[in-house]
Amino acid sequence: MLKQISITSLLAAYGAILSSIGLGWNLYRDLHDRARLKVVAQIRRIAQNEVSGQMYAVAPNLPVAGASEQLFVFIDVTNVGRRPVRWDGWGGKYHKPVNGKESFVILPIRLPKMLNEGESHSEFTPEMHPNIENVKQIFVWDAAGKKWHLPRRNFKRLKEDIVAGAWATLNGEV
Repeated sequence: MLKQISITSLLAAYGAILSSIGLGWNLYRDLHDRARLKVVAQIRRIAQNEVSGQMYAVAPNLPVAGASEQLFVFIDVTNVGRRPVRWDGWGGKYHKPVNGKESFVILPIRLPKMLNEGESHSEFTPEMHPNIENVKQIFVWDAAGKKWHLPRRNFKRLKEDIVAGAWATLNGEV
């Protein structure tokens, strides 16, 4: 025995399906409509463009004329979200406290910086903590105080590069 479906029941089911789709779409849109920062760090040297005089970063092993001998830690932050965000500073945390402090701050050069959708900004420091093995994580923070951490894989590679770079610098190989 088949029960006949009334037009009212059909319209009610159709309305329930449409409202569920609308609710799902609004939740998805609202959860993704925010600022998100992508953080990348690397070891670089600084060189200057001979024509424009503009500074730029080069890989430590590239033989570029006029590039610095000194190695720098560069941190690049890109706003991959849909809302603008202001990058206020960067620093890190220790595994074991140093001089009673559990974290450190790196003095910025050109911060704070407002990053709109898709914009990026780089900061650098000529020195990283001398005992890099005691550094637990590196992060940046925004105006709201939210911390955006350097991914573990990138942080591990940065530590290896710092140790190798410090060894090469001490031995005059750079």
